[in-house]
Amino acid sequence: MGKFVCNFISYALKRTVDITVVVPTPTLTDGFTLETDPTAPISHKPQHKYPVLYLLHGHGNDYMVWHRYTSIDRYAEEKRIAVVTFTVGNIPYVNGDLGMNYYDFLEKELPDFVENYFPISNKPEERYIAGLSMGGYGSLIHGLQNPERYSAIGAFSPAVFTKEDLAKRPRGGMPASVMPDTYTVAEEAVNSGKKLPDLFLCVGDKDFLYEKVENYQAYLKSIWKGSRLRYDMLPGYEHEFAIWDIEVQEFLD
Repeated sequence: MGKFVCNFISYALKRTVDITVVVPTPTLTDGFTLETDPTAPISHKPQHKYPVLYLLHGHGNDYMVWHRYTSIDRYAEEKRIAVVTFTVGNIPYVNGDLGMNYYDFLEKELPDFVENYFPISNKPEERYIAGLSMGGYGSLIHGLQNPERYSAIGAFSPAVFTKEDLAKRPRGGMPASVMPDTYTVAEEAVNSGKKLPDLFLCVGDKDFLYEKVENYQAYLKSIWKGSRLRYDMLPGYEHEFAIWDIEVQEFLD
């Protein structure tokens, strides 16, 4: 596994940004094979471009949280998939004020950067998006508003909102005018006639978001068309990395 921490100037955000890119590389097992068979082909030259998962953090987190609290690096190595993480602060993956254009950054610039600088596929069928909590909201919004760009969406204990929920958000949060509600976005995706990505949701029954996620998955089941929809409810889990470490493996499977 190669793990690259990159800093570059973003044209969407008008500042420098940090991201982490995990790329499969030759493993120790490959090295042992080389010792016993010197003719075995082994090289750091990529034999092909890897599928990629854009993995989103939650409110109050940063781009390293998935690497700190889960074994995502190992899972990426085992599944031979690249994983990209980055930081948005507490901006829920939408365009905000003062140049905080995180929707454009995720949807346009980040793939532009990693698909040109790393051996990462630009094929929609090999591009995935997933996230936890606020990142689950981001993955739903981006995946459902751009269904032609993603093969699958993963939403782990996602923050899901109706229009009424967004209208009640306290001052200091992102205004409802720039935050799409997850119900309308799903309805518009289904009615667009486009091929929809597979969709994976999960939540623990002790999570403070449990009821909202339960209601949302029931709504999705009533309208979903043309692709796989999976919902995992794990008893005993709260809003915590213990469940997200389990479920990100299920999503990759």
